[in-house]
Amino acid sequence: MVASVAAGSTVTYRWTDSDGVHYSDQPHAGADKIILGTPQTYSSPDATTQPSSGTARRARNGDDGFHYDSCSVQQPAQDQVLIDVESVTVAVQARPGKRSSDRIELSFDGQAIQATNPDQQEFKISPVDRGTHTVAATIRDADGKNVCQSTAVSFHVNQPSVLAPQNPNNPNRKH
Repeated sequence: MVASVAAGSTVTYRWTDSDGVHYSDQPHAGADKIILGTPQTYSSPDATTQPSSGTARRARNGDDGFHYDSCSVQQPAQDQVLIDVESVTVAVQARPGKRSSDRIELSFDGQAIQATNPDQQEFKISPVDRGTHTVAATIRDADGKNVCQSTAVSFHVNQPSVLAPQNPNNPNRKH
């Protein structure tokens, strides 16, 4: 009996031995034959029909031709570990420098934090719980339009558990 594989499908073989589970496109003794369907593919649009990122950024940033080359969270650093802290200072940098009419908004663990003054580029977040946190910055123009978005930065806060016997805030601590 001859079995046929549908056009575009792929045959893979899977077997288990003392080294674990293995996959191959070649038959192997004791292997199960797996027929995989047609893979999903994606073709990007032709780059010549799309505006360059610089052009799109200028159009997005207003009619005056000004645009930010970048904006980023400078502090804390990606994957920085802060030990036994009660607050964290987030510093944002824009290139070129932030225009006085623009405002920075932070996203801290998904919650928006507004600047308290137009020139603010540092934010003190307090209290900050232990664990992993994510922060990103958005610069908005006077009309509230997003003109620059930083990549998100993740950082980690290590603090002793409130339930640790040596922690003075432990409600079960014997005095």
